[in-house]
Amino acid sequence: VSLASLAGERLFFDGDNSSGVSGDLESATKIATLMEGYWGMGSTVASHGVTHEVGIGGGGRPGKGEGKKDQDLLDTGLGERIESNLEGILSRTMDMVAKHRLQILAVAHALETHKTVTGEDVEAIIDGRPGPLIDGRPYHSDAFEELAERYHSQVVEAHKTHAPVKVPLPELDRAEWSSDVV
Repeated sequence: VSLASLAGERLFFDGDNSSGVSGDLESATKIATLMEGYWGMGSTVASHGVTHEVGIGGGGRPGKGEGKKDQDLLDTGLGERIESNLEGILSRTMDMVAKHRLQILAVAHALETHKTVTGEDVEAIIDGRPGPLIDGRPYHSDAFEELAERYHSQVVEAHKTHAPVKVPLPELDRAEWSSDVV
């Protein structure tokens, strides 16, 4: 989950991401470090907490009074395994985000349009069925896909040029989508 923000920003903004993902990256790195080096969920059996404490291991967090730089900790076998695990998770997450691109654009459109969306309505949007407050069927039409991609390309251009989006958020007109939605 922590890497989804990075994957989403990179996929939706042509490889770019903001500093807003930094907290998520820190969380993912911390969990990967604990899994690989401390909780016995990695490719080694030894706990790097113990090996580092007695001075025989490479990596892990600095012990009392030690002041290793972050880069020193990453330039170890443990650091390489952590980075490799994170790269694999990021790749799988990017594949998942790309596969569900239209549903993500649909939920984003609903949030921009309605400002607040219930969990049940999010499910309806993703499933393409009527929800309690939002009808998710139009989001599964060819007309919406075309509108969403066209609008999103304008958003990406505005992002790249640090300018406001020049076109309004598209509205879903029932006449446009009713013919291609069952």
